[in-house]
Amino acid sequence: MLKLLNWFKKNLAFILAGIFLFCLIACFVSGCNYHKNRFKCPEITTHTVIIHDTLIHNIVDSFPYYISNTVKIIYRDTIIQPVDTAEILRDYFALHVYNRQWEDSLLSVNLRDTITENHFLGNKFQYQILRPQTIINNTTDNSIHYAKYVYAGIDIPIQNINYIEIEGIFAFKSGYIGLGYEPKIKSINIKGGISLLKFK
Repeated sequence: MLKLLNWFKKNLAFILAGIFLFCLIACFVSGCNYHKNRFKCPEITTHTVIIHDTLIHNIVDSFPYYISNTVKIIYRDTIIQPVDTAEILRDYFALHVYNRQWEDSLLSVNLRDTITENHFLGNKFQYQILRPQTIINNTTDNSIHYAKYVYAGIDIPIQNINYIEIEGIFAFKSGYIGLGYEPKIKSINIKGGISLLKFK
């Protein structure tokens, strides 16, 4: 019994360190399971926005948006008789206004041409996009941030393991405070520090 008691006193630091490590691992595992069940991971919220184009777009009747050139001139051999020269000249100098429109599920196009003396006098080209634009926004709520922490740790000297220390630390934004206990000298140590540098 005396040998067992002496062995226990001799290895008290190792026994306490083992107990502390076991408690630390148990607290870590239980804390992870508690946090996993208590605080669910943030869910991704999906918002689908459908935007309809309500604008009518105009293509300006000038370079470089509009280029006009003569591709081909075809002269007809057959001339309807009788020929009214005055009517031909009247029609030649008249303003011929044509309005054409195309539309499908994607686009609506309206083209207005003014022709006189066998040339385009002016054009008005308008189009509207009919197919709506779909925008999908995925939002993740990461608003949970922690600013204070409680740590439990152990200090193990490299040269003399007998001076092992068990400690607890409360850390906050500007520093930390804590307590430690060294079984070898049966002393309670006070710890404290301030924050000097911060990194992202």
